[in-house]
Amino acid sequence: MIKPECNVLLTGATGFVGKRFVEYNRGSIQVNTLSFQEWENNETDVFKNVDTVVHLAGIAHRMEKTDPDLYFSINYQKTSVFADVAKKMGVKHFIFISTIKAFGEHQNGVLNEDSPTVPINDPYGESKLKAEEYLKSIEDDHFIVSIIRPPLIYGPGVKGNLIKFLDLANKPVPLPFRHVSNRRTMIFLDNFIELINTIVERKKSGKYLAGDAHPISTEYLISEIRKNLQKPPLLFKMPSIIINILGKFKPELIMRLFGSLEMDVSNSYKRLGFKPPFTTEYGIKQMVDWYQKNKKNS
Repeated sequence: MIKPECNVLLTGATGFVGKRFVEYNRGSIQVNTLSFQEWENNETDVFKNVDTVVHLAGIAHRMEKTDPDLYFSINYQKTSVFADVAKKMGVKHFIFISTIKAFGEHQNGVLNEDSPTVPINDPYGESKLKAEEYLKSIEDDHFIVSIIRPPLIYGPGVKGNLIKFLDLANKPVPLPFRHVSNRRTMIFLDNFIELINTIVERKKSGKYLAGDAHPISTEYLISEIRKNLQKPPLLFKMPSIIINILGKFKPELIMRLFGSLEMDVSNSYKRLGFKPPFTTEYGIKQMVDWYQKNKKNS
């Protein structure tokens, strides 16, 4: 349990994770929020009486074409200045929410904290990795830096590709995910909030990976979603040759649906004494319940 007198400054409070962080911790800790986009480096009062910064804000990965300079100017350059000012103003603990993409998109085997970081041709992953490296370079005994690399985060309020996936699951059409036994690490939103809270409480320096207790396959994900939608799985097996052909035209999409991207979070959790309190089944149900309610109200 985080001590009530701990003051946290949160960036990215209007985003998917940030909104939940504020809501989840309401009444337990003091969370001040800051618009990172509007912050200027001469605005130092925002750090007054702040113990810990949780830096969620940034330019997220986008499927559509995005100017690479935008990723670097916000995720790396502005974050570096922000951290410099926080340190100067006496903030003791800086928690940076990075990404699994700091490893690079195409990796072999299960990733851990010591796996190589090769985010080639990925400005999002590169910019986050550069920010990580800068933050670690300014760390000292009075300015602790914690870095979290989350995978895909799911739960109520989810956006982007997972909404499209939920819409797809909601249609009464067969889908080509039978016997897709890929392994992808994901994390339920509230498990991620609990992980951040644990790091806030423990004030432990280091790099931490995030994930639910077990990786899941695309077949399992779609089956669980449809089960909670009260629909049959309606899955069929797509021939490998078709997947390979599609992969030449839509490599990133095919990788997301049929490829594996797994992290071993056991060492991170052991160092923190952390165990995700919520099961993947519970998390998917919460997401689907929110989706159905949102559909009715839209």
